[in-house]
Amino acid sequence: MDARITKEETALLMSLTPSRHAQQVEEIRLAAIRARDEAIGRAIRDAVTGLFRALRSIANFIITYPERRAVYEHLNALSDRELADIGLTRGDLARVFDADFAKTRELAARPASRPAMPLTAANSNVAVAKAA
Repeated sequence: MDARITKEETALLMSLTPSRHAQQVEEIRLAAIRARDEAIGRAIRDAVTGLFRALRSIANFIITYPERRAVYEHLNALSDRELADIGLTRGDLARVFDADFAKTRELAARPASRPAMPLTAANSNVAVAKAA
């Protein structure tokens, strides 16, 4: 017996319509290919965007370096008393240009709001006495 498929058998197989299951499998395969291609596209786009951000950051650093260096040298030339007058210490000078440093200083400069004391029997007489 010959295991090869004859031309007539091939023609017969080709004329058959694919089953519903085979169509669903093909749809899933094509959807997976589209999802993979989109993921690869997003990854490439994110990598290129990150590269351009890094290059822009480096260029910005190089452009602003002379001005930042001049300000640093000027602050470093001040005495400790003069630095204290503007709210800095000598240790702060290295961090003056950090973005987090400005946020930290803003938070430290805000007065902390005191939580209201709950009115209890122990302090109700004090509250009444202060009000009177």
